[in-house]
Amino acid sequence: MPSPIIERVKAHRESLGRKQIEVPEWPDDEENPTVFFSQPITLGEIKRWYKGINGDDIGVLVDVIIAKAENSDGQKVFTLEDKQPLLRTAEFSVISRIAGEMIDHSEVDDIAKN
Repeated sequence: MPSPIIERVKAHRESLGRKQIEVPEWPDDEENPTVFFSQPITLGEIKRWYKGINGDDIGVLVDVIIAKAENSDGQKVFTLEDKQPLLRTAEFSVISRIAGEMIDHSEVDDIAKN
């Protein structure tokens, strides 16, 4: 039988909501920053991503973004078809910042919790 604390763990995760991440480096046609939303990442997801890493493979940052980036309607923004273009063309510091913000879900605005 699972620990009764597990329900508290689930409640905490649900209370975190979605995090809003602005990417001014990728503006739209009207010069507004691209905006992603991300649900909290679980240890199970991290384990799955890191399982495929060989040595110093930092491509896992792109895997995080593909798996977690959503639009305002909660739809995935990227697919696996986007992995190679992101690896080849996106600037490292931007990818690193986006993935880092998705992994660190501690600063979620109340607005993004909706």
